[in-house]
Amino acid sequence: MKSLTASQIQEFHRRKRRKKAPYSLYKPAAFLIVFLFCLSLFFFFFYSAFDTDKTVSETENRALATRPKVTASAIFDGSFMKDFETYYTDTFPFRDTFLAVNQKLSAFFTGTRSKDDVVLVEKQDKDDFAGQDITYDE
Repeated sequence: MKSLTASQIQEFHRRKRRKKAPYSLYKPAAFLIVFLFCLSLFFFFFYSAFDTDKTVSETENRALATRPKVTASAIFDGSFMKDFETYYTDTFPFRDTFLAVNQKLSAFFTGTRSKDDVVLVEKQDKDDFAGQDITYDE
């Protein structure tokens, strides 16, 4: 059996290391992902900053929250941030589109049909509802 010299072993390990994909191949993909993420953040920021707020949601049939007034007392007692969160949740850009997509995806993955926050479920056995007996009109 032939023994390897130290230089042959080093050459073997050097070639083995070269077979791995260099980091520079992943750099453009990582840069693209970070760039697209930052671009989406800036888009939603500027869109929501310069968009006119809707006052009524036709799909939910309710009035949307208005922008809260900035006062020192509201900031210190914490009500400003709670009210601002409610306001921004109601006026998020493309909110109605996201809600419609969410409803369709939920219906697709769960197999339920929902309309106006009412889910229709067919009862087959008593154990369908964790042993609870559901009474309903037939």
